[in-house]
Amino acid sequence: MPSGSVQTVLVCAPSAFAQAPCPAGQAVTVQQVYLLDPSQKAAFEAATADFDYGYAAGVWSLAFCTVVGLYLATHGIGLVLGFIRRG
Repeated sequence: MPSGSVQTVLVCAPSAFAQAPCPAGQAVTVQQVYLLDPSQKAAFEAATADFDYGYAAGVWSLAFCTVVGLYLATHGIGLVLGFIRRG
């Protein structure tokens, strides 16, 4: 499902001479651009939102603690099995 379409738009760009709809020192130029559909606005804004460092730190801490906890648990299990194996 496309989230937009290619459109031809008029843009005011810097120029040596001025044209009527643009401010002084700019002229109208034609460009082809990709415009998003209004229905895709929320998805686009969510994807380009500011990075939340606090949330990322929480996720990283959870993952790190999980890995360390699993390591310690399996290390302890290994010690017990080694003790049982040696008699």
